[in-house]
This record gives sequence, C-alpha cells and structure tokens, in this order.
Amino acid sequence: MAQVYAAKYLAKAALSAPRDFVNSYVGRVTPLYPTVLIFHVTFVCDARCNMCSNWTRGNRKEDMSLEQIEQVFSSPLWKRIENASISGGEPTTRNDLVDIVRVMIDKLPKLRKLTLNTTGLTPHRGIPMLTKIVQMCHERGVIFSTRVSVDGVGDMHNEVRRVKRGFDKAEQTIAAMKELQKSYPFNFGISTTIFSMNLNDAENILAWARREKLDIVFNMVRFTEAMLGNADLAKDIKPVNAEEQRMREFFLERVRHDPLLDGQNYIYMHYADMIGNGYHRMAPCPFQTQGVMLNPDGGMFFCENSDVVGNAVTEDPAAVYFKQASQEHRNYIRDEKCPTCLSPCQMNVAAIKQVVPYAKFLVRASAEKRRAARRPIIAAAL
Repeated sequence: MAQVYAAKYLAKAALSAPRDFVNSYVGRVTPLYPTVLIFHVTFVCDARCNMCSNWTRGNRKEDMSLEQIEQVFSSPLWKRIENASISGGEPTTRNDLVDIVRVMIDKLPKLRKLTLNTTGLTPHRGIPMLTKIVQMCHERGVIFSTRVSVDGVGDMHNEVRRVKRGFDKAEQTIAAMKELQKSYPFNFGISTTIFSMNLNDAENILAWARREKLDIVFNMVRFTEAMLGNADLAKDIKPVNAEEQRMREFFLERVRHDPLLDGQNYIYMHYADMIGNGYHRMAPCPFQTQGVMLNPDGGMFFCENSDVVGNAVTEDPAAVYFKQASQEHRNYIRDEKCPTCLSPCQMNVAAIKQVVPYAKFLVRASAEKRRAARRPIIAAAL
C-alpha cells in the first residue's frame, strides 16, 4: 500500500512540475494564489503536552462553525490549493471533522493531498472519524496521509503528553490504522517531537517503530507563538550545548543510514545544518510565496512566524491575502524571519516545487552516506 501511495503522489506532483518551476520565480515578484494550506480546525486538545501550549488556548466557542467554514472556503482564494493539512489542537475533538473534510474536498478543486496529524488518544472517537476520512479521500481521488504522535515508549510518552495510559491509547489507534491500510491505500505512520525531555529516548522510539514496522518522522522542537503558542517554553525545554550536538548527530545518522530518497532525510539534513551553522536556514519553504495558514477562529496568517493579517469570517479571504499591507508583512517575514526559521512545514512540497535545493541535498546526503560507509574500514585499519 505504501508503494501505491508514493507512486500516486509522485505522479500527480510530476504533472504540475513545469508550472511549479515557473511559479518559483514568478512568486518572487508578484503575489501568487496559495497552493499550500494548513488549517488548525481547533485548539481544543485531549493532551497537555510539555512542548506545546495550544491546548491552553482551546476554546470551542471561538471555533468556526461548519457553516462558517463552508463560507470561508467558498472564496476563490483557495482555487489552486494542492496540499492541505488539518491540524490543531486535536482535530478529532471536533464532532463535525468528517464534514469539514467533505467541505474542503468540495471547495478545493485542485486538492491532490490531504494530511492530518492526531494524538490518537481517544481511539473510540478518532478511529471511526479517520476511517470515514480515509474512505472519502479514496472515493474522491484525494491522496490521504495521517500520523499518530508518539513522543516516547510507554511511560515517557505518558509523561510528555501528560495523559494517563496515553501510549496504550495511541497504540490502539495505530493498530486500527495499520489494519485499515489493508483495505485502502493511504500513508500512515507516527511522528515524534524531540526536545530535552525525551532526547534520551529517541533511539528507543526509533527501535520500537522499526519493530512495529511503522514509518516514523522525527521533528525537532521549535518555538512559535502563532502556531504552537509555546514561545515561553524555550527557556525550559530547548536542547542546548551537549544536548544540541547529540540531537544534530541523531539527525545526521538518519541521513547516513536511511534510504537516500526517503523524503524525511531532506528535513533531517535541514535540522543538522541549522544546529551546526548557528541557525542559518538553507532549505526552501513554499510558504514564502505559495502558502497560507488558517486558525480556528478564521484568523489568516502566512506561516508560523507571521502575524494574523485578517479574518476570513468577517472579510473576504482573497481580499485579506492580496491586500498590500498583507503582502508587505509577508515580505517582512521573508526578510527578517525566514533566514533563521527552523520549521519543516511542507518542506517536501518545497522540494518538488524548487528542484535545485533538493538536488544539492541529494549530493550532500550521498557524501554523508559514503563517509559513514568508510567508518568500518578506517576502524579496522586502526
């Protein structure tokens, strides 16, 4: 099933490659309609994570209703969205999540891939929802990808998420998704955020994922008020000095030993680079020219470093996006924030849309693999 998923995604991506190549240059001089969207459907969450504070600002009364969401996505702004991500908070805390996905598929005519991250902590509610979404995407020809967050094995996960039996509950959701893959082709795996609290468990998580035959994505903790509400946590949980170097080596080891064309290696090299060079970003980002984010209350912003530039419920989303003040703010973000931004959001999409940086990565990753392959020879000689 995983091979079918990958083949479908690459085939669809190839069809837009010529346009993407042109847009990568055009977008530098004139605003483009967005092709990438992250929609936080709610900040309400069933976890109390040590590295994220979105749960502290969850307020169901402020979330857009289904009718408002349908109104927002009726704007022509979204007519070229190809990749959409549903995030939170925890998306499955919304009883109307399946209907939200239906609205998005109906209103985004160019949508080719939909992703959704979940805690997996309420399997009795989440599994039926995810099953219906998988079935819907399959019927509508939309590629679907979902991951369950796992930040440790056993008690470590429970401590990070501050949920009793959290690991057991996540395992139930994982088992159900693995079983569902036998019937429908969709991408499934787990995601792990590495920070000071669970850094020592990183190799343990990797070994567990391999035993369970789970695709795993490691994310480096980052601090952004707009997206995670966690800027004030940096002083307590950000890895520094020796911990930081251990994290860098962990990501480089993934590049050295995982398959060269594994899409996550591009992100891991990005993390290692930024730790090694004092946080100077070298990787491309689609949000510079083709991305937009939407908050539960309708607030619109360009990326996780951006201020909210307007509200899609009270204003026309296209007018908010294209107005001069908004585009000036995007330019400010690109000039002042992008050079040190750690975010991996949709970086693999950027690789497809900006071929040259990805080609450079392949050269460097190949060199890392050769260096790793020489180590046993050198050790034997000594």
